[in-house]
Amino acid sequence: MRRIRLSALAVVLLAATGGVYAADGPDAIYFGGPIITMNDKALFAEAVAIKEGKIIAVDRLRTIEALADEQTKRIDLQGKTMLPGFIDAHSHFLATGAQALTKVDLNPPPMGDVQNIDELVSKLKARVEQTGEKELVSGSGYDDTFITEKRHPTKADLDRVSTQVPIIITHISGHISVGNSKALELAGITAETPNPDGGRIDKDKKGEPTGIMEGNAGALITQLISDQSEADWVAAIEKGSELWAAAGFTTASDNLVDPKQIEYFKTALAEDKQKVRVNFWPRTRSVEAVRAFPAVQSGTDLSDGTRMLVQGPVKFTIDGSPQGYTAHFTEPYTTQRPQDDGQYKGFSYWDDRDEIFDIIEQLHRDGYQLTIHGNGDQGIQDVIDAYAAAQRAYPRKDARHGIIHAQFSRPDQLAQMAALDISPSFFIGHTFYWGDRHKNIFFGENRAHHMSPLKGALDEGVIFSTHTDTYVTPIDGIQMLWSSVNRVSTGGDIIGAEQRINPYDALKAITINVAWQFFEEDIKGSIEPGKLADFVILSANPLSLAHKDPMAIKDIAVLETIVGGETVFKGESKSIVAKHYAQ
Repeated sequence: MRRIRLSALAVVLLAATGGVYAADGPDAIYFGGPIITMNDKALFAEAVAIKEGKIIAVDRLRTIEALADEQTKRIDLQGKTMLPGFIDAHSHFLATGAQALTKVDLNPPPMGDVQNIDELVSKLKARVEQTGEKELVSGSGYDDTFITEKRHPTKADLDRVSTQVPIIITHISGHISVGNSKALELAGITAETPNPDGGRIDKDKKGEPTGIMEGNAGALITQLISDQSEADWVAAIEKGSELWAAAGFTTASDNLVDPKQIEYFKTALAEDKQKVRVNFWPRTRSVEAVRAFPAVQSGTDLSDGTRMLVQGPVKFTIDGSPQGYTAHFTEPYTTQRPQDDGQYKGFSYWDDRDEIFDIIEQLHRDGYQLTIHGNGDQGIQDVIDAYAAAQRAYPRKDARHGIIHAQFSRPDQLAQMAALDISPSFFIGHTFYWGDRHKNIFFGENRAHHMSPLKGALDEGVIFSTHTDTYVTPIDGIQMLWSSVNRVSTGGDIIGAEQRINPYDALKAITINVAWQFFEEDIKGSIEPGKLADFVILSANPLSLAHKDPMAIKDIAVLETIVGGETVFKGESKSIVAKHYAQ
C-alpha cells in the first residue's frame, strides 16, 4: 500500500468554492450516489475529489469535473452511499488479531457456537490433540451466563481436557480467567496465595483455588502464555487489518502495555501489512510506565507523517465487567451468586483509591489526555471524582478526558460529565448481546433500560462515541449504528426505548465525534477539503433507510473501505445482526 506524507501535497486554495484544489488534476473523483459528509453545514455532496491521499474538493459534480485531467479516475458509486470511514473508539486490535490466529473460540451464539461446558471442553481437547500435548492451550470468549450450566468452568472442568498441558481460558468480558490444575501449579497458585491489588482468587469451602481468577488476579495465570515473536505480532496486525477494513473502519484502536509493541506496528507498516490506521493508547498502572511511551500529546503521529500510527490518550482501568460481576456499583447486583452475601456490588481495581487519584492528577498536570475504563456507577463516579480533583488542582482547558464503556452512567453523572467536559464512549452493543440478561439477571429493568444512555448524554450536551470493545464483541460498525437507533436485544426486547437516538447522531458517534475525542477532528471524521481520503461505501443510505424502517439498518452491507485513497477492502460484509435475524 502506497504511503503518502501529508506534507507532500502541494495545493492551491480556490476561495470561490472553498475547496483545496491541487495545481494539477485530482487522482480520482467519486460521484453517482449519496455522499454523506458528516459536516452539519453541508451534509450531502454530489462529488468528492482526492489527490495524494487527501480530499481536495467537495462540491457539485460539474465544479469538480472542471478540475479533472486525462489522468483522473472517475469512480461512479452507482447509487451506493459514501461516508467518512468509521473510526474505532475503543478495542484491542493486536489481541484480536492474535486471538483469531491462535486461540480456541469459545464464544456463545450469536458470535460462536459453544452452549455448554461439554462443548467447551471438546473444543479445547481438539486443540490439545492438534498440538500433540506439547504446549499451553488457551481459549477465549466463554460466557457463564449463557451456557447451560450458568456457571464458570473450573479447574476440574479444564482438567478433563488435560492434567499435563496447562489450559487457560478467558471470559468473554476479558476480566476473568480460568486455569486447570497444571496452569495453577506452574503459576504457583495455592490456598495460601493472597489476592492481588484489584483482583480476587476464587476459592472453595476448603480454601482451595477453583481456578477462577477475577479482575487483576487473571494476570497471575495469563502470564504463563508465552509472548509471541515479532513475526507473530505482525501476522496479528495483518489479520486485524482484514477484520477492521471488512467492517468499514479506516482507523482501529488498541491498548499497548509496553512501548516495544510500537515496533511491531512499524514493522507491519514497512512490510505493507497494516492496512488501516491505528490509534494506540498506553495502558499502565503507574506514571513511570506512561512516561516510557514516546509522546505526551494525544494525536501525536509516530509513522513518519503518514498518520498510520498515532499515540492517543493514556488508559487506566478502574473496575471490571457487568456481565462478569466485576464492575463496581453503588447498589447490589440484582441476582447474587452462590458465594455472595446478598449485598455484593463488585469491586474497584484499585484497593488504594488515593493511588489512582494521585496518578491521574500527575498525568493531568503534565498534559496527558486520559481515558479510564468505568462500567458500574461507582466505578464511573470514581473516574469523575478523580478528574474533578485533578482539574481543581491544575485547571486545564480542552483536556478531553474520557470514560470508556460508561455503561451504567446515572443521569446525575451525565450532568457531571457535561460540567467537567468529560467525553464518554459507550459500549452500545450490550443492549444487543447482553440486554436480556442485564434486565432479567444482573440489574433489573430500571438499571438495564438506562445502560449506555446515549439520549441522556445527547440531551446534556455531552460529546460521546460508541464502540465494540473488540475482541469482546466483533468489530461491526453497522451493529453499532443499528443498536444506537433501535436498542433491541438478541431476544427481541427493546432495552431502554427512551435512550434511542436518531441515525445521524448514531453516525456521528462512529465518525466525527471519535475524531474529536482523539484530537484528530482536523484530519478525520468527515468528508471535507484537507482531510484524509478515508471512506466507507455502503449498500444503502442509513439516513433515508432508517426514516422508512430503523430496523432495516441491520441489512446494510459494507462494500468497500478506502484508506488514504486506496481500497483496502472490497466485497460484501454483513453485520452480525443481519446474520442473527437470518437464522
